Amino acid sequence: MRKIKLSTKIDWTSKFVDLAIVIIGLTIAFKLNTWNDSVKSDVAVKEYIESFYTENKTNHDSLVSALDYSKSCKKDIDTLKQILQSKNYSDKRIKPLVASMMGLANYTASTTTMQNISASGDFSLLKDIDLRKSLISTYDAYKTTAKLELLITDYVNQYVTPFFFKSFRISNFSDLNKDFAKDPLFENTVFGYDVLLTQLINGYQENLERINQLDVKLTAARTLYE
Repeated sequence: MRKIKLSTKIDWTSKFVDLAIVIIGLTIAFKLNTWNDSVKSDVAVKEYIESFYTENKTNHDSLVSALDYSKSCKKDIDTLKQILQSKNYSDKRIKPLVASMMGLANYTASTTTMQNISASGDFSLLKDIDLRKSLISTYDAYKTTAKLELLITDYVNQYVTPFFFKSFRISNFSDLNKDFAKDPLFENTVFGYDVLLTQLINGYQENLERINQLDVKLTAARTLYE
């Protein structure tokens, strides 16, 4: 019976080719996956930057309105202070100027984009460190502004409004207390309000500077993803 000889020679060239094909295939797959993730990240960053840009513009316009209104009130209060300091208690401008303390600017910044990017854990996608610092600084400033607004609102509710109701008849704005302007408590109330209003205006102005600086950074970031 004839014996069949089996060849034990290994075709190493073929094996290396097969291995190379596998390695190249895995490398390409990895590269494609990485590229796909990168594209998705770029799309997400572009959307976040655009959203921040739009939100920042909205907050800017709202803050400018609140600041302008507060500055107008400040002029009225400065006039009222001058009248009281000169002891010109018969000045007919006193009552309408007192009414200026009843109106308050209510600036509520939109923070939706920051809330979304923080909740999703995507904040690290923003690679520009300066942009990230500017975003954090600006949005933290909104909290400070809200506290300043709360301080002056509480002051109006606790001191200005009660004094107003005791001194004037709401229906026709006539005097319930003709000597209210001479009352030292009234003068203290006006000066106390002025201090808080000045703090609020300063807070608005500082916040506006941050918003403007953020706008510059966001505008530059947008050009990178056009």
